[in-house]
Amino acid sequence: MKTISLNTVIRNLGLILIVLTVYSCGDKFFDQQTGVYIEPKDHYQTMNDLGTSTNGVLTSLKETFPNLIMVDGLRSDMMDVTNNADLNLKAIYNQEFDKTNPYLDVSGLYKVIINANEVLANIGRVPESVPDFDEELQHQYAGFLVCIRSWAYFQLVRLNGEAAYIPDNLSELPDNLTQLYIPKDAMVDTLINQLLPYIHTDENIVEYSFSNFPICKAVLGELYLEKNDYDNAITYLKMAMESFQNGTYTYKVTEEYFKELWKNIFIGGTSSSTENIGVLVYNATENQVNPLAVWTHPSNQFVVKPSSVIYDKYMSQVQKNKFVGDIYRGIGVAIDTLENSSSTYIKKYLLEESSNGYGEDIPFMRCGDIHLLLAEALNRSGQSDLALILLNQGVVSEKRRPRFFMSWSKNLGIRGRAYLESVTIPSSVTDPNQIIEMVEDYITDERSMELAFEGYRMFDLMRIAKRRGDPGYLANRVAAKYPAEMQEKVKNYWMNEDHWYLPIDR
Repeated sequence: MKTISLNTVIRNLGLILIVLTVYSCGDKFFDQQTGVYIEPKDHYQTMNDLGTSTNGVLTSLKETFPNLIMVDGLRSDMMDVTNNADLNLKAIYNQEFDKTNPYLDVSGLYKVIINANEVLANIGRVPESVPDFDEELQHQYAGFLVCIRSWAYFQLVRLNGEAAYIPDNLSELPDNLTQLYIPKDAMVDTLINQLLPYIHTDENIVEYSFSNFPICKAVLGELYLEKNDYDNAITYLKMAMESFQNGTYTYKVTEEYFKELWKNIFIGGTSSSTENIGVLVYNATENQVNPLAVWTHPSNQFVVKPSSVIYDKYMSQVQKNKFVGDIYRGIGVAIDTLENSSSTYIKKYLLEESSNGYGEDIPFMRCGDIHLLLAEALNRSGQSDLALILLNQGVVSEKRRPRFFMSWSKNLGIRGRAYLESVTIPSSVTDPNQIIEMVEDYITDERSMELAFEGYRMFDLMRIAKRRGDPGYLANRVAAKYPAEMQEKVKNYWMNEDHWYLPIDR
């Protein structure tokens, strides 16, 4: 029997993804106890060494990801600037993108890639000191690292339209990246081919396989969705939702975050283990402040605020008891109104005001996202009825459970979890293509509310507009948040697909 079990590896990798500490990776490792640098050849001596290095792969996101959430909100229809905003934020709001703008810096994503490459290049050293760390276990860790690296590349090509592909044998950025850039479509195909060897569909081995961990299947599913390969997207996104963990199937979007409990997804994100797949943890004991709590809250810098578009969406939702307003995840949760004022602010990242942003976490992948992506793929495959089940009241409300969801007995649906009425197709709409586009609009609107200020919105608008061959789908929605005198200029800007991607500082 192995001293190191595969189940232990899976649990450890899950904790690594959810709980990010402040260790760093690179050509050398800093030993905080001894105060000296350690060469890689001297570092990979124990499982703890490997865990420390794997843990460090994502730490650069703590600085980069909050910036990218701000960029997404200001480029899309989610955020407006306040009078407190600096010139860099105002430039983004005005659709002026200078590659020197610090908020547009994506180097943190390249650091994730380099860090993953560094650990992959040295993981073979571990068996020299840890005999139980055999090829099978090495495969588990390698798959996790390839998955996280793929996620980082995917963010880059959606932001920039292309990305520098760093060869696997490079554990530091070369001086000249120009020759390494490849376009988004080619990168997506490359990432799919790299991930497939680590994903297994055989249910007999799922409990003992790296494919057990949902983020890898989710990334693969979303890559296929980007290609409009709906059948494969459905396969892997559904697998992500059905990941086998701790002796039970997960089937998220249940009563655990129903109604007023929804906000607990963001209060102590690391404890939201059945919802949050990946979380950036800001540790109060180490004096780490979530920048989004500082930038969005009136008690702090308050440089951005919710747009009227997202506010109106929340206010127009109808609850199951016929009261109007999305109050369990929208008004009073994601956003709120200043006392004695009609001005609104983003509350999602400071739901516990006494924390002042210390210890407030940022999910960067969660089940509400994967759930709605699966609904999108199902709808586009012609299964709009199943998509509406996931979007609305979930499988638990079905009198006769569809075979596709035979084991999803606790699923409440996205709107059901928020205690909202279902959205439906009017009886007058019978054309299949019209139904698909109407359901897709419902899903995209729902994603804007469920995932508000989490960095998804621009990617969603780009994906749907590209699929439909209609840049106006994106342009009209972004322009809607601006004053009337600015809307035509903004709309014209976004009608040009070249403007969908951020400039690259080569």
